[in-house]
Amino acid sequence: MDEKRINPEQESEQEEDIIVFEGEDGKEYSFKVEDYFFYQGQEYAVLSEVTESPADSDKLECIVCRIENSTDENGEETEEFVNIEDQELAEKLIEIANTRMIEDNEEE
Repeated sequence: MDEKRINPEQESEQEEDIIVFEGEDGKEYSFKVEDYFFYQGQEYAVLSEVTESPADSDKLECIVCRIENSTDENGEETEEFVNIEDQELAEKLIEIANTRMIEDNEEE
C-alpha cells in the first residue's frame, strides 16, 4: 500500500477499533488498532491488517501511523492516520511499539 495521506472510516466491531483505508488502487484495506501511544507530544497508533484466515493472524505484521486530530465542518472531531515519512523516526516508533507489545505480553 502506498498512500501519502489516508482517510479512515472508523467502525466498531466487538469493541475493537477497525480502520478502513482506501489505497491508491481503489481497494479497501481493514486494519485493527493494536495500541495507541505518545512520543514527543505526538499521538501514534500501531495497526495490524485484518485477515480473513485465523492462521494469518499468527504472523502479526504492524505499521505505525501518526494520528492527526481535527474538527470537520460540522464541528465533529475526526482522526486521520498518516504514514510516517521519516525513516529514522519510523524505526524509533517501531522500536517503542515492539517494546510496549513485549511488556503487554509479559503482563498477561
